Amino acid sequence: MDVLETIRTRRSIKDFAPAPVSKETLLALVDAARYSPSGANKNSWQFVVVTERDALVRLSTAHAHCHWLASTQAAIAILIDPASTRYWLEDCCVAAYSIWLAAAGQALGVAWAAIYQSDDSGESERRQALVRETLTIPGKFNVPIVLGVGYPQKQPPAKKMPSINDIIQWGRYVPDSHK
Repeated sequence: MDVLETIRTRRSIKDFAPAPVSKETLLALVDAARYSPSGANKNSWQFVVVTERDALVRLSTAHAHCHWLASTQAAIAILIDPASTRYWLEDCCVAAYSIWLAAAGQALGVAWAAIYQSDDSGESERRQALVRETLTIPGKFNVPIVLGVGYPQKQPPAKKMPSINDIIQWGRYVPDSHK
C-alpha cells in the first residue's frame, strides 16, 4: 500500500483480535519511529514495549477513554525527558504517527491513548504517574502517549472528514472565507 493510501485508510482501532503481535513486528514499528524527524535531531524519545496482559490491563485504567488498552496484544509507551529538548511533545507525536503508519502498512491496528493533558496538569500527572509506576519509568520522563497495537477485530467505517476546500487557504489567512 502506498503512503497516501495508508494515511487515507488508517483508522483508530479499539477492538482487537486475540492474535499476538510478534516481537519482530513490534521491533520494526519502533524502528520506524527511530527514523522520525525530531527537533534539532535530538532523537530524545525512548520506547517501552508492553505485551504482558497484567500491565496492559493496568494501563487501560489510566483514564476513562483508554479502557480498550486491555484488549490490545501490545502497547508502546513513548517517553522523553523534557529537559533534553524543548520539542519533546512534538517529537513524541511524530514518532507515534510513524509507528501508526508503519503498523497500518502491516495490517495492524493502532489507537492512541493520550496520557499528557495540556489543559489539566493534575490529570496529566495522575495519568503519567500510573504509567510510570506500571512500567517502572523514572519520574524525570514525560509519557505523553501510549499506543495500543494489535490485529483489528473489525475495521471501523471511515469518519467524515472536512473537504479540502474547507480547510485550506492560499497565501494568507482570510477570516470567514469558508462560510
